Amino acid sequence: MDAYEGKWEILPAEATGFDEFSAAIGVPEEKRNLMKNLVYVVEYNKDGDNWNVSLQVQGSDQPMNFSWTPGVEFEYAGLDGTTMRSTIKWDGSACHEDHASVTGKWTSVRSVDGDSMTLTSESSGVSMVQKFKRV
Repeated sequence: MDAYEGKWEILPAEATGFDEFSAAIGVPEEKRNLMKNLVYVVEYNKDGDNWNVSLQVQGSDQPMNFSWTPGVEFEYAGLDGTTMRSTIKWDGSACHEDHASVTGKWTSVRSVDGDSMTLTSESSGVSMVQKFKRV
């Protein structure tokens, strides 16, 4: 899991299935349009059994911060401000995430290969793949 530590920048141009997936989980169209090309850097830092996350959206001077412990449900605000409940587990090679918000439920798998991170999310048979690069 240590491979996740550090800063990761999303690569919006490499995302696939965003429109279909965000519609499947009930994200309103106006929020989808805002989030589709959003550029941000997420930083993961391990602190004992806990993980601290700082997410900095390009053009914003206020980072979003939250913490989580593998296997323990936690609540936080997503990129669009929607409150979500999540549980993240590590299987030895990838993070498996269960998410729920007022708009819907979905699962994600986050894997790292060198300086590349892939996030594959699925809900109701619809999937989205997002790519990140280490910065």
